Amino acid sequence: MKNLFKRILLSTLLISSIFTSINFSKVKASELPPIYSEGAVLMDGRTGKILYSKNEHTQYEPASTTKVMTALVVLENVKLTDKVTVGENPPLVDGSAIGIQKGEVYTVEELMLGLLLESGNDCAEALAEYVSGSNQEFAKLMNAKAKELGALNTNFKNPSGLHEDGHVTTAYDLALIMKAAAHNEDFVRIAKTESYKYVNQPFSDGSEKWATNRNQLFNEYSPYFYSNTYCGKNGYTPEANHSYTAAAAKGDQMLIGAFVNATDKDSFYTNIGPLFDYGFDNFETIKLISANETLDTYKINDAITLPLLAKNDFYYTKAKSEEAPKYSIEYDKSDISKKDIKLNDILFKAKINIDGKTVSTIDLISGANREYNSKIKLKETISEFTKKPSNIIYTVILIFICLVFLRLTFLSIKRRRVRRKRPRFK
Repeated sequence: MKNLFKRILLSTLLISSIFTSINFSKVKASELPPIYSEGAVLMDGRTGKILYSKNEHTQYEPASTTKVMTALVVLENVKLTDKVTVGENPPLVDGSAIGIQKGEVYTVEELMLGLLLESGNDCAEALAEYVSGSNQEFAKLMNAKAKELGALNTNFKNPSGLHEDGHVTTAYDLALIMKAAAHNEDFVRIAKTESYKYVNQPFSDGSEKWATNRNQLFNEYSPYFYSNTYCGKNGYTPEANHSYTAAAAKGDQMLIGAFVNATDKDSFYTNIGPLFDYGFDNFETIKLISANETLDTYKINDAITLPLLAKNDFYYTKAKSEEAPKYSIEYDKSDISKKDIKLNDILFKAKINIDGKTVSTIDLISGANREYNSKIKLKETISEFTKKPSNIIYTVILIFICLVFLRLTFLSIKRRRVRRKRPRFK
């Protein structure tokens, strides 16, 4: 009996210690780690909500994280199968390169692989020249795209990220750019490629030319490997120090991290994975509104109402410790009763309010067809007119006056005719 009691006690202690260690590790993973960069942002990849920030709107040089924007602009303006003949300038560029030479021909995709995997500055300039003719003209496209994404404190001067006065971004802007890239299928596919062999373009001495993925958190042979890394880009110049931006995915949740101006490389990269874990462990993104969900109804008249549906899904990011929020919608209920309406027509733009604050907007679409023609218009006009008693009284009086007038007119005409028929005596 004593031995049995000891066994039960030991088993209990063992199970308890296991649960304690699991609990402890979870608490550790949920803690905010120290961040070793001057600017940093952790953002939800679907809603754009900021989960952590540090000097998020302060401008710093982005180094080679610039190439995320370079890739986006290239993908929007040319085809991956296009052939690019290398000009005179790209092979002369400073810094990292895959060794392309003047006169060689590559597809856009092959240069994109060199751009994102090896961070090739030569590939960046070759792509810029192919798209726009020069680095300066290409930078105009980069800045226009930045403004489109809401990256308002960013100014690009070149496609590679090499030091140049005025070539700056912020952690927040860089996160917006990475968020856009993480939703571009071609960007993700190329950025996740482990390596690529340039079969048709070996080096001049005959040796093989390869592009190998240098993403610090994606490469499983890197000391900073993080298994949830989805895609990303690292950078370094002596003027910018270390920079990094990446998307991490876990289940249905995606997070975006952006980090600029870090001097301690080891501490910097070591703590990026734990920051993503902090985001995954403490926050969640939920669907508050589903596309085609009825959010309100619009009364056309006593007989007709139109369901107002959400055009798109609406997601909301919250702390896991919080309950799902209650929301309300608010919109200008302008008169649409005289319009011809088709199913799925956008009728209103509504504000989505949570706790009295507007957090987003959503289009309200018609859930039904409603024909409005001349026949319906006449019917409605008569119906509206007869609803007011005063209108009926006025109508009766008007009819009575008209009848009296007609009667008097008739009598007057009759008298004139009688006079004409009477014989005249001399």
